[in-house]
Amino acid sequence: MEHVEPHDETNDVLQQIIRLSVAENEAEITTLLKRLRLLLTQSTDSQKTLANNAEFAKFVKNVVLDPIMRTKLPALHNLTLQVLANSVVNNKSTQETTWQTHGVHISEQVHTAPLGSSNNILLMIMYNIYLGLGAHVITDQVVFQTCVRLWQAIIDTKSNYNFEYLHFLLEHFIVKDGRKCVQCYQRLTTVEERIAFLDYVTNYLRENSPNGELSTMLLQYFAKEFRMKSDCILRETIKLRHELHPREVHTLLRIIASASGSEKYAKIYAADQSLFINVSSLLRCVVAAGKEPSGVGSLDKPMTKLEEVALTSDIDADYESRVSFELKTLLVRCTANLLYENPANRGYGLDTELLPTLLECTVMDARNPLMREWSILAIRNACINCPEAQQVIAGLTMQGAAPNDILSELNLDMGALRITDRQH
Repeated sequence: MEHVEPHDETNDVLQQIIRLSVAENEAEITTLLKRLRLLLTQSTDSQKTLANNAEFAKFVKNVVLDPIMRTKLPALHNLTLQVLANSVVNNKSTQETTWQTHGVHISEQVHTAPLGSSNNILLMIMYNIYLGLGAHVITDQVVFQTCVRLWQAIIDTKSNYNFEYLHFLLEHFIVKDGRKCVQCYQRLTTVEERIAFLDYVTNYLRENSPNGELSTMLLQYFAKEFRMKSDCILRETIKLRHELHPREVHTLLRIIASASGSEKYAKIYAADQSLFINVSSLLRCVVAAGKEPSGVGSLDKPMTKLEEVALTSDIDADYESRVSFELKTLLVRCTANLLYENPANRGYGLDTELLPTLLECTVMDARNPLMREWSILAIRNACINCPEAQQVIAGLTMQGAAPNDILSELNLDMGALRITDRQH
């Protein structure tokens, strides 16, 4: 029997596929694609033969890069994608040719609904090309923005599919190359994309940084961004520009709150006294704003009564989706973390009279779940090994009975909580 080289057999299979009609010969094309998928694993020449076949490139465009085909012929669509993916594995020549031919369409289709296995295969193709050739062919910004847009689509559609190559690519930025990550984040074109990326980082922290610690430079940049932009939370009108969106600031705060309480990252923020001053100052402003008749700007009045969360309440039912939701909790949580075993920050807390503000946060507020618990921890961290802070607490007079559970959690040996200065 005459021996046939894999690339010759590949060319023969390609010619057969091209001559067939997708509408009329789906079963036959499927058989040929499975054969082609195997041939591509046997020879680099087979990969080159496919990558350089202009007619098959048209077939790919019609079957793979047409979003309608995902639902119309899903099996054929995925199989063709697998063939394309096999053609770029460990082959820089085919990687460059494939991206030049299909790159724009691939980056667009990665985040196109319906989300599922085809998006992951498209990402696998991008991943192989990016790792093989780097920014020489596919820019860092294209990869980063494509991944962010897919994450945004996952949030919007509430997809539960595991896009493993999305994590491989984004972790390359947030773990291995913080400088490049910061540059790409700065170039994102919309507020929604920026928030989506920050949400991904928040999720990564929530999972306890499963595949490596976040870049120190990236976390330091987040603190810098928060310090620069946090004032927009208190703006009275929310006619916001791209760089001053309160939801972005809120998500930055969530990242800092999470990282500052982690053993892995606490040291990064421990010496950043300007961050502590900014967070504690904003907390005082937010608490003061909550006392105004109708709140200030994007803030809302505290919800401290049970009837305010009842179905019959006249408070909007979507309060959990507002920027004010959890804002004080996050600020108090940050403050508690930044006070932990930190004499410098304790000193700044005393200088700025932070303790009375923290004491005001030891209440139940439906807009700020767990605020009371975090404020108790913040007060405890401020008072431990700090006689000056303990004197501040001792110098307050009784304004009403404090719940016993709060006293016990504070673990202070000075009697009941007192919340009014004796001098007034």
